[in-house]
Amino acid sequence: MPQQGRSRASYERMLTAAEKLMVKRGNDDFTLTEVAKAGKVSIGSIYLRFDSKDDLIRAVHGRVLAQIGDDQDAMMQTIGAKATSLDEFAQLFVDSYAELLKRYSPVLRPIMFRAIYDESISSLGRSSAEKLTQEAEAQMLRYATEFGRSDHARLVGNAFRMIYYTLARFLGLGSSPEAANQGNWEELKEDLAIMCAAFLRAPAR
Repeated sequence: MPQQGRSRASYERMLTAAEKLMVKRGNDDFTLTEVAKAGKVSIGSIYLRFDSKDDLIRAVHGRVLAQIGDDQDAMMQTIGAKATSLDEFAQLFVDSYAELLKRYSPVLRPIMFRAIYDESISSLGRSSAEKLTQEAEAQMLRYATEFGRSDHARLVGNAFRMIYYTLARFLGLGSSPEAANQGNWEELKEDLAIMCAAFLRAPAR
């Protein structure tokens, strides 16, 4: 058991070292030798665990997504327990989701850039995003009596996309990192929550 514990600790140091290098550089342009040095492990022990640098990066991605998934689950449970109206839900969801994305954005940026050409990472990311999308839309539908139109599935789908794409662009996630941090973060969250609720309430033309 002590040997297993040391082995697990060594594995976690490898992942943590690689993640820190990704955050520091904004990409995955580092060597396994650098990971070994930063994680205080031997290069041989890295190759015992991973066939390649790509395998290591995918393991980092998997761990980050698991952490995000746990945080998203806790976030939605808290919002579901607190929100009693569409306005409250919109404010709580936008603020909580924005801060979660902001917290993970330094490591999400290089991961999302890699996902453009790495299908395994792209697939994992889609699965994680779809789970949150479904939960958020389900919670929005709790306030369907406040909606102004009858096509509820379309409304909540577009509301979620509006929130995500606005926050992602501000944080530089995806294909336009140069557009990051344009505007006031607190004002953006406040206005986005208001727009979300207003969009869902808007009557048919």
